Amino acid sequence: MHDVVIISTGEELLQGTTVNTNSSFISSLLFGTNFKVLKHIVVGDEIDSIISCLKESAVEADVIIITGGLGPTDDDNTVAAICSVFGKNIITDEESDRKTISFFKSMNLSPSRLDSRMSAVPEGAYVIQNRSGLAPGFIIKNENTMVISIPGVPAEAENMMISDVIPFLKKEFIFLENMKLSYRMSGIRESDINTMLNDINLPDSLNSSITSKSGVCDLVITGLNDDIISKKEVDLLIKSKFGKYLLGYDAVSPEHELVLILKEKNMTISTAESCTGGLIAKKITDISGSSAVFKGSIVAYSNEVKVDFLDVSPETLKQYGAVSENTAAEMASGIQKKFTTDISLSTTGIAGPDGGSDLKPVGTVCFGFRINEYQHTFTRIIKGNRDRVRTFSSLYAINFLRDYLKNID
Repeated sequence: MHDVVIISTGEELLQGTTVNTNSSFISSLLFGTNFKVLKHIVVGDEIDSIISCLKESAVEADVIIITGGLGPTDDDNTVAAICSVFGKNIITDEESDRKTISFFKSMNLSPSRLDSRMSAVPEGAYVIQNRSGLAPGFIIKNENTMVISIPGVPAEAENMMISDVIPFLKKEFIFLENMKLSYRMSGIRESDINTMLNDINLPDSLNSSITSKSGVCDLVITGLNDDIISKKEVDLLIKSKFGKYLLGYDAVSPEHELVLILKEKNMTISTAESCTGGLIAKKITDISGSSAVFKGSIVAYSNEVKVDFLDVSPETLKQYGAVSENTAAEMASGIQKKFTTDISLSTTGIAGPDGGSDLKPVGTVCFGFRINEYQHTFTRIIKGNRDRVRTFSSLYAINFLRDYLKNID
């Protein structure tokens, strides 16, 4: 493995006025390779700070990638800092200088003394021409460390990383790619994934990470080298253990997989939503091509709308209440008839923070489903604030449908 430190320069990054996207982009390119990013460092524009940061990073990193500080202003000190560390003189890259002069001439301007700073590089460096801007990048190394310096403008940095830096690393080092396996799951908690993963007893040489957002978990296993560990073997272990939770069909989300399943089965769907306020319909219609399977939705927030538009019986509402499986069942039946769909689903509940009782506390959500003539209802108590109750209600409904439909012919 080759250790990497990523340094981003600029007072604007420290002040929070500019979001540092370069570090995450560079890390994403190296993730799953044999180049291990040890840390991200953000440093201001002071030359002494940059020099100190470079020296400290050189102790632990084989490769340092530094972004920013290559512009035309007095606070662009990256070239000078690197030259100080490597004991090199600053020279002008002639090709970049000609490009800069030509650029300003095309606008009937002459480059200033400061503009010419953008063509500065350390002597002896490998120069990377900038296809998206003016300031070149460069690579310089000694017997211990390689420093790769690229502009801080995201479009320029990204272009240079893809077109020049990664190919350069492949020439200079043994560059191993695809050393990771990624899985997306839904309907399972992060902690349960961790527990079940421990049951598998994967080799100690593998690293795993689990991240969760809005009920969808990503499991990433890294450190795979087919010369040592079979990816196929690990993949079979994961799929046999987590099969029912894994998103298939190359889906990026539960709703994406649901749309793909509905298309495959040539089925249509409609929704009747109360507490989720149309969130399920939004999730489905966020998916490109969902118009082929989604007919429409009614947000039946009031009892009057439930009765007038979904044919929910007033007697049902009086006897069981709006938040009940009985009401959810009639909502699902009503929307299925109104839109003549193969499938319908409904939600009715108490998202909070007010409205709960001892019998039906905040977070009580009732779900109703109609799949052709099959009817199913269930209730969940979802803890958390209003947004969490609504988000997880929509996830429960979508997950039930995708799981059910995957298991029928």
